[in-house]
Amino acid sequence: MIMKHLKKIFVISALLLGLVISCDKDDYNPPYNDYSSFLWLTTNGFEETEYVSALNDYVGFRDVSKNTIEHSWSIPSGTKLLSNDFTENDSIYTEFVTGSGPLSTDENLVNVLFDEPGIKEIKLRNVFKDSVTESVQMNGNWIVDKTFTVTVFDDVKPAFQVLKGTDVVLSVSEADMPDEANSASWATVTIEAGEQLTYVDNTTVGEPDARTWTFNGGNMDTSGAASANVSYNGLGNFLAGSINSRRNSPDKPDGETSKLIPLKIEVIPSTQPFVLNGGMLENATEVISFNVTGEIATLTGEEGNFTVNVVNTAAGFNQNIPVQSAVINGSDATQIDLTLSAPIYNSDNITVEYSSGNIISIDSRTLESFSATNVTMHRNDNIIGDVYAGFESESTNWKKGLCNGFWVGNSNDINNDTNPPYYFSRVTSEKNSGSASMKFESLSGITNITLQGSNFTKGGQTPHGIPTLPAGSYEVSYFIYLDTGNTMLAFRTEVQGGLATVWDVSTLPRGEWVEISNTIVVPADVTNKKFDIKVLAADNGGVTGGQIMYFDDLSWRPIESR
Repeated sequence: MIMKHLKKIFVISALLLGLVISCDKDDYNPPYNDYSSFLWLTTNGFEETEYVSALNDYVGFRDVSKNTIEHSWSIPSGTKLLSNDFTENDSIYTEFVTGSGPLSTDENLVNVLFDEPGIKEIKLRNVFKDSVTESVQMNGNWIVDKTFTVTVFDDVKPAFQVLKGTDVVLSVSEADMPDEANSASWATVTIEAGEQLTYVDNTTVGEPDARTWTFNGGNMDTSGAASANVSYNGLGNFLAGSINSRRNSPDKPDGETSKLIPLKIEVIPSTQPFVLNGGMLENATEVISFNVTGEIATLTGEEGNFTVNVVNTAAGFNQNIPVQSAVINGSDATQIDLTLSAPIYNSDNITVEYSSGNIISIDSRTLESFSATNVTMHRNDNIIGDVYAGFESESTNWKKGLCNGFWVGNSNDINNDTNPPYYFSRVTSEKNSGSASMKFESLSGITNITLQGSNFTKGGQTPHGIPTLPAGSYEVSYFIYLDTGNTMLAFRTEVQGGLATVWDVSTLPRGEWVEISNTIVVPADVTNKKFDIKVLAADNGGVTGGQIMYFDDLSWRPIESR
């Protein structure tokens, strides 16, 4: 009996030698002694009997069995038999076709062209005088019937729609193949500056798994999304673009098709007011940015039309700070960037208002005045390491809550048997980000229990926090998930030795991750201290029954004092 790993060696060797491509020599003899064997080679990888092929491509099958009495290949309908005269440089095989399936042949090498999509079965029947692998005895001989299954993928044929709002303005089927030479007859969609069109990929034929949209005149040049919303802010007339659909999966044969989007787009001036669009943000460089409802053509000398009020109650500060520069953002012509003439801090409360001047859109609209609008201030980076903050370092010690960098001790054992469940335990079944979170569980009501953050300032960023927690004010936050049956009122945190904070969770939604935050003021530099989570019965009066909640993504972000 010939072992399968020997057959694999012959497949690899044959492919490396180019044996099965453009070869009809039948004098190949496997290096075996004079006994029967059943072996085959193919051009389509090293699989056993199941293969894939693109439409109008071929697979070569060679029977290299030893000492057969009879031998035949059978190919089904939807296939063609090719002669062995072509080379690997050929891609069109019409002149090499010698027959159409269904048919049988006693050639050792068959190159089968697939000109119909679907599942095709290529069958090999060999008769031996001796027993071989996979053979069945019949009428004094040994018979092998082998079936090779080839899944033939159709050509990729893009299909898609274009929508304006909920109205379909263009629908292209897989059978359509637009030609730019006929673009004069394409439909035209008229939209106002600032409006969107939605492009939806409906391609199924050929089983593609990726696409690239290419757009003209929109706010993006390309997109790989199945559904893409494209805004058109500039006036003009455009041909919409194109789509390329393709198979990227290694389990599928290569295949791709590009198709034009047969649509003309006319962008006209908007009839809508030119106004503030959304909120205002401060970035890390103290620039305040906001968007408006269209691309800006001109913005010069407008600084005096902005009023920026800055209030910092803790510092006793309440002043208007002049705008030093107001410019169009270099990468987004709908965005205005303001730089002030004095520093600002993320502990400030800032509003911006505008008195209409001469900010003009590309479709000749004038930006309207807007009243005092709050600025969302920049949040500084988290100074606590991700491993510690996200409960990412697994431990097998239940006294640690199954997580390095933390400690509960013997009290973590709910049933006093050293087996789960525990009050605190690192889990991977529920998390806000990363691979894990910290689960709190009680079986009945609330028992006083503490998860110590084992020296969160010890050892740098892995797995703990930082070498030293400097004095100052911090925005401290957790993401928490309260189970749907959770009725808890509060938990608390504490920098060991003081700085306790009570976190009210009584009105938070259940069954979803939410971020909660508090301000913690650290009066002096902290070293070698723990940051603990405490669940106390005193904070949860009247709470009964089992309680489950999860903690993830601890964050300490410095607040800038004025």
